[in-house]
Amino acid sequence: MNVAIYCGSSLGNNKIYEESTKLLAQKLVQKDFKIVYGGSLQGLMGIISNESLKLNNSVTGVITHDLVSKEIENTNITKIYKVDTMNQRKEKMAELSDAFIAIPGGYGTFEEIFDVIASAQIGYHKKPCAFFNVNGYYNYLIEFLRNCEKEGFIKNDYVDMLIVSDDIDELIEKISTYKAPKDKWIK
Repeated sequence: MNVAIYCGSSLGNNKIYEESTKLLAQKLVQKDFKIVYGGSLQGLMGIISNESLKLNNSVTGVITHDLVSKEIENTNITKIYKVDTMNQRKEKMAELSDAFIAIPGGYGTFEEIFDVIASAQIGYHKKPCAFFNVNGYYNYLIEFLRNCEKEGFIKNDYVDMLIVSDDIDELIEKISTYKAPKDKWIK
């Protein structure tokens, strides 16, 4: 299985993010989950790719030509795709992946995971979308999504379809056994 990892090009302010990212890489290789990510050597992106490579896991990067110099491309990874735009980057990562995990990150991480969540909701794919909730990082986001549900803008099924856990084994198990809800527009 190929799993897209969406994460920060920063390390964050707490060492737990780096440590948890290394542990995630270790657990994913044990389950034969290959890595697809944004191609950078920076921040948690560098941690997930380099730790995976140390464990002889396959790591595929997708990076824009413009970001090659800005993010410092990880030239040691198994395979790299260079594309022209961020939209092409997201599309290629989604095409290459069987599941998606957001670990802590910023706007780019949010944008990437929400793109695949929205696509899942309307039935463009049936792949699991997960949040590795290290240190409660995504607690307020999930609370916000529950409020969106309460206010009538997101149906319960499409909040419940999200896999959210701070336990890597639970995250992997739920990804492995995921069943997608009905497409939004199917009655």
